[in-house]
Amino acid sequence: MDTKLDAEPYKFFSGYELVLSRFGQWPSFHDGEVHRLVLDRMNRNAQGSYVPTVEIHVRGWTMKMVDGRYVLEHDSVVHLLFEDVFDFELEGFNSQNVLSSLNLELVPDAGGCTRALHIELEHCYMFCGQFSARKATVLKVEPFAD
Repeated sequence: MDTKLDAEPYKFFSGYELVLSRFGQWPSFHDGEVHRLVLDRMNRNAQGSYVPTVEIHVRGWTMKMVDGRYVLEHDSVVHLLFEDVFDFELEGFNSQNVLSSLNLELVPDAGGCTRALHIELEHCYMFCGQFSARKATVLKVEPFAD
């Protein structure tokens, strides 16, 4: 995990290389859908304290211009796990949950070091949310199967 404030925010994720190898870049998830969202407060850290987690399965792709029109490439579902979650907000969960984008920002702690990642699920239609997490992991990237 890269913890410098000037680093690319996606490098905060353990396993971010899985996303880069599939897409060739970190996608914006524009027009992607959140297929699954799991909130879990039962995980414990090494000290025995409960640590809230959020697991998101989000569909994404890259776009390529072919013969004057855009086509999807690398249509996939990315499984993300966020641990030690705080400042969680969510609204508008519905039958489609399309994002305008999935925005990432590194957040400094009081000492000026990066300790958290702020995640914004930017709305496209009703569904939106935001939260911060002290740990983030790419669990899996798999081709989308309708």
